[in-house]
Amino acid sequence: MENKLLYRFQSRIQESGGWCEISASGDGISDILNSKYMFEKEKIVISGRVAKELQLSGLPGMCIDEVKPNNRRALLSEAKLGVTFCDGLIAETGTVVLINHPSEPRELSLLPEYHVVIAKQTQLYESLDKCFTKIKQLYPAGSIPSITLVSGPSRTSDIEKTLVIGVHGPVEFGVIIIGSR
Repeated sequence: MENKLLYRFQSRIQESGGWCEISASGDGISDILNSKYMFEKEKIVISGRVAKELQLSGLPGMCIDEVKPNNRRALLSEAKLGVTFCDGLIAETGTVVLINHPSEPRELSLLPEYHVVIAKQTQLYESLDKCFTKIKQLYPAGSIPSITLVSGPSRTSDIEKTLVIGVHGPVEFGVIIIGSR
């Protein structure tokens, strides 16, 4: 069942213009990111949660926790790549669930030109209902300031039906799932 959900998630996210790769362990994340993005250290911003939990060796970048809150918006507006964790993946729609955390501000997923989410295969749910049931178990009532649902790169169409990518967020969106291949 897990492989079926994983395949469904990968298919859905690709349909919406994003990408998804699998890493057997956290050790492969740096290789995947380095193969896709070759930016200078100051152009990559990593969430505090990712930096602490994965200790990504070989990936240049600065941790958002090292930046003073009043300097974050300017830094993130200039950043090329933001790397965050997520709180859930929804297979039926290829959607990523992001909850605002102190070491993972919402701007980290919205302001850089590219956004990559790191997820664990155990965070993959069949539907939004199943994901939110789990989130309710993990967080006390009223403790979640905001939830963002992301289904691919930012896109919009004007009155003339011209599709534009990246106007209100990243032009490229990807997910790396840590789990079995």
